[in-house]
Amino acid sequence: MHAGRIARALKGLLATLAYRVNDLFPSAKSLVPKSLHRFILLRIVGVNEQYERMLRENPERLFLQNDALPWVRDTYKRVLFVGTASYTFQHEKLFADHPDRYTTIDRNSTNKVWGSGHHIVAPLEEIDRHRPPGFFDCVVLSGVLAYRVPQHNDYGPIEREDLRKILSALGNVMRPGALLLVGWNLDDMPQSVADTGLLEPLFTYAPGTPWGRRKEFPHDPHVFEFYERTNES
Repeated sequence: MHAGRIARALKGLLATLAYRVNDLFPSAKSLVPKSLHRFILLRIVGVNEQYERMLRENPERLFLQNDALPWVRDTYKRVLFVGTASYTFQHEKLFADHPDRYTTIDRNSTNKVWGSGHHIVAPLEEIDRHRPPGFFDCVVLSGVLAYRVPQHNDYGPIEREDLRKILSALGNVMRPGALLLVGWNLDDMPQSVADTGLLEPLFTYAPGTPWGRRKEFPHDPHVFEFYERTNES
């Protein structure tokens, strides 16, 4: 029992050190390859253990990894994935042949180890400070509508004004016809994003996706909706 507590404490210390290395030593990024940093977190610290079953069994995660993102890769040129974690880094493998096509963003600087080669550390509502107008062909916004400020462990449905700012900023960096793929938990926000009244005039339902306007999962509270950037400014 005592040995188990020591092992858990040691893992916690290693995780803290590994996550903070980029914050404490900015030059360490060039000294410690991201692949090694990830290896330490995944294989030595074991930060992904609690998510492995989720990645194998959760229908929305399987859909995103095996269906939605491969289709996005084959259909759109420049993709922004919002939110990085130890269970999202594998998505960049889909763009391994053309890594410049794939950008990630997360406001939490400790999560940049899980980001792409073109990772942005910033709140999503500031994305238009980092990319020019019309830059992206697709934005994947999954699991973000109920996860606002990770540094403060602030979890709950996103505030209406925050969502308005996010949609406005995304509208600025998405070209007309670009896809906005939104996924969330209905237990957090039971209404459709369209029902918020915040999409118009920048977004409308996307025509022609393989799943129509909305993808649901039997006996699971998650849902995905698909919107298109309009020609409106």
